[in-house]
Amino acid sequence: MEVCVSDDFSLKQMVQKIIKSATGERCADLDEGVLKKKLEEILKGRKYLLLMDDVWNEDAQKWLLLKPLLSKGAGGSKILVTTRSQRVAEIMGTVTAYNLSLLGQEDCLSLFYKCAFKEGQKELNPNLVGIGKEIVAKCKQVPLAVINLGTQLYGKTDEKEWKSVRDSEKWEEEGDGILPALKISYQRLPTHLKRCFLYCSVFPKDYEFVDLFLVQFWMAQGLILQSSNPNEKLEDVGLRYVRELISRCFFQDYEDGIFIAFFKMHDLMHDLASSLAQNEFSIISSQNHQISKTTRHLTVLDSDSFFHRTLPKFPNNFHQVRSIVFADSIVGPTCKADFEKCLLEFKHLRSLELIKDSEFEAFPERIGALKHLRYLYFGSNTKIKRLPKSIFKLQNLQALVTGEGLEELPKDVRCMISLRFLFLFTKQKRLPEGGIGCLECLQTLLIYQCENLENLCEDMQGLKSLRKLVIGRCDSLISLPRSIKCLTTLEELFIFKCKELDLIMIKEEKEEKIQPLSLSLRIVMFEELPATLALPEQLLQGSAESLQTFIIKKCPNIEEMSECIGNIKKLQNLEISDCPRLSKRCRRETGEDWPKIKHISKIEVDDDDSDEETSD
Repeated sequence: MEVCVSDDFSLKQMVQKIIKSATGERCADLDEGVLKKKLEEILKGRKYLLLMDDVWNEDAQKWLLLKPLLSKGAGGSKILVTTRSQRVAEIMGTVTAYNLSLLGQEDCLSLFYKCAFKEGQKELNPNLVGIGKEIVAKCKQVPLAVINLGTQLYGKTDEKEWKSVRDSEKWEEEGDGILPALKISYQRLPTHLKRCFLYCSVFPKDYEFVDLFLVQFWMAQGLILQSSNPNEKLEDVGLRYVRELISRCFFQDYEDGIFIAFFKMHDLMHDLASSLAQNEFSIISSQNHQISKTTRHLTVLDSDSFFHRTLPKFPNNFHQVRSIVFADSIVGPTCKADFEKCLLEFKHLRSLELIKDSEFEAFPERIGALKHLRYLYFGSNTKIKRLPKSIFKLQNLQALVTGEGLEELPKDVRCMISLRFLFLFTKQKRLPEGGIGCLECLQTLLIYQCENLENLCEDMQGLKSLRKLVIGRCDSLISLPRSIKCLTTLEELFIFKCKELDLIMIKEEKEEKIQPLSLSLRIVMFEELPATLALPEQLLQGSAESLQTFIIKKCPNIEEMSECIGNIKKLQNLEISDCPRLSKRCRRETGEDWPKIKHISKIEVDDDDSDEETSD
């Protein structure tokens, strides 16, 4: 069992977290007494390992309340606690704490140089090397500080920049080398990245960010600046911000998918952001239920405290709040009436997020009055089945991420005239015409895990601004609408894990003699489409002047490469894997389809050596 504890060590929360880790059950509606008995039953006679990560509780009494419940396991059970507090180790430990040693000075220097100098660089500026040694000495052998500052100085050759880091007054502040180093890194950020970084503190520690969602949150708060390049949209600028913060080590644990990326913020980075933004950000937990008149962003870790303590006690402190993240450890808002009262108070919200399940099946009608709302997220919610009619009055809403429980997205979605981003779960068999297809501002459409969906809407030509289309895990989807070939602004197309989908259905019928439209596709990926027998000729032919990357994976029944592939002169990357028939035809020199693809600079075909760049 693994539990991320962080700042909240209330007995009920801890028991809920441990039960959820052990069984997957949320147990949101159980009182403390029932929860205790349930945990004892789960552990009784069983040998277990429990990891309690990032513990900060220094109240011995709270630990003594939990400890007897954990003693019901079999002999040999272990509890592993990680903490940065010696006091916590003393309170919880029955064995001597293992203190992680500092990194050796020579290893610190090696790590710093690896981060600060380009790989393979033979001659290093001796002056920079000397300044680097002095910087590393001030980091007090803490790897995070060394990595962060080394990365900040990567590629910099001006001695003044290096000296400004070495001589920063921040080194004189209290800290063990970590916080001063991180503050220096923060100071070196451009203003726009500083603001974006600080706003990330509204999310709880150990939160897994998704790049596309974070960009929409930033956009809702007006943090993304319009580029001087007219072809670069706000979404592109936001993703560039994400990449810059990752490259500067403000995010970590980066996992790059084909169309989406995941990452986290180190808890020390979270501490830094929270300390710098403390006047505007408030966290409501079982220990803290206060909110000040300067609070603009709320993180709710305990909905019960928020609804029954914060709201009644601070009735005049809500008009300035711009965002709320309900980030309860186990479950989100449980009472619809309480949630409705909350919406009455927060009239100027720009973003609202329910990270955990609620206990109600529909948003209150009151949500339609949040006329400033730009971002609404309930993507992890399995309970909300219906959307009230009032929600479609949100004409300023730019991004909507629906939950897995949603039964239907009504046609009224067409009234959301500012919608740019839609992540859709639905239990519908068909998306009706006159709904999504009317969203002329929509830039990104993700249709995911819609198990009943057999057909999309036939009026997709109305999506005049669509740039990214993702369709995944739609097991009943039979075909794509023919109107998809009219999406002239579409740049990215990803279709994966749709076992009944045959892409040949969008191929132009033989009797038609229509000139294919000029499309803008830059990247196309088809993955795990076992029913697909042939590639969509018309889509590829229409993208002859734009397509750069083409990925085909786990499509075992595709027999040959499209004839038109030879006319796509900008195609630079072709990847084919787990497609036995197609791979055989596309092998270097010997494959029947090799003449069609040999002009492509980078080709990767499994069981082939053609991943090297071609010389053509």
